[in-house]
Amino acid sequence: MNQTAPTHLHHLDPNVSYFLGVDGGGTRTRVVLVDQAGTECARADGPPTLIDPADPAATVGVIADLCREAASKGGADLPVAGLWAGIAGAGTEPTRSVVETALREAGLSSLTSAGADAEATFYDAFPSGPGILLIAGTGSIALGRGADGSRLRVGGWGLHLGDEGSGYRIGMSALHAFARGEDGRGVSTELRDSVLKVLGLAGPGDLIKWIASAQKADVASLVPLIFEVAEAGDRAALTVIEEAVDELVGHVRTLVRRLEPWPATPEVALAGGLLKENRPLRVRMIRAIEVLPCRHQARVLDGARGACSLAMGLADLTDGSPAPWPEFLSGN
Repeated sequence: MNQTAPTHLHHLDPNVSYFLGVDGGGTRTRVVLVDQAGTECARADGPPTLIDPADPAATVGVIADLCREAASKGGADLPVAGLWAGIAGAGTEPTRSVVETALREAGLSSLTSAGADAEATFYDAFPSGPGILLIAGTGSIALGRGADGSRLRVGGWGLHLGDEGSGYRIGMSALHAFARGEDGRGVSTELRDSVLKVLGLAGPGDLIKWIASAQKADVASLVPLIFEVAEAGDRAALTVIEEAVDELVGHVRTLVRRLEPWPATPEVALAGGLLKENRPLRVRMIRAIEVLPCRHQARVLDGARGACSLAMGLADLTDGSPAPWPEFLSGN
């Protein structure tokens, strides 16, 4: 995408076509408006959007409001030419179709499509050509496109069947280590006192009640503490982190193998809360990826920008393909 152009220029040209891209996840929702040249005209940020299949309309309402805000800021009349919405939880049928129908009924665009938020991020990292995207946040998933255009995903199975290397899985592994250490089945660990303190629990037995009502994000919120204990040299915490890195490397290694042959060293982009700049897991992952060997893509990714590429693809204005990926099994 090109850099932002002065908003007032777009008010003066009624012949400009506009496109909206949505990146909606469990942390926040971002909408970007671009013109037909891919120049960013405006953006709007809002609350998280995680689709509830039982009531998708509530989430679509938030997205519609943000789209209207971005269009107003950028001087674009609705409906715009195309809209692509990447939303956590919208990667599977029938939820994808329900979301698309609701967005169309909102009158935001002439052409509308939806998919998973991970898909939007992938298209920002790799608008065309081969590449691999690894996402590790509360959940985890890896997406890849081969030189022949074939596309695969690894992971994305959700908290019950997957999420290896994710914030949730790291948190649960640390709590398992806590319990084993308390019993004497595992090594004694500083995680015990640290976890009890941060959760405000009086004793180890209180952890049973806490975990029974804890949400996925609650467990994942323990990750900074686990890294702190690991960096102090705690054996159990170090093992938890090392196993998480191994699992995530396994996602990448599998895509490298399944998408062969590669015309050059595979390029891997990193995204998600655990792999942002200056996060300790990112440094470990970059080192591990380069050993595979793969090449790390260093730039900061923007899922809303990738969604704009897909929106333009609906009107055949880019090389990016708007065709659905292999079905996503969970929101991440």
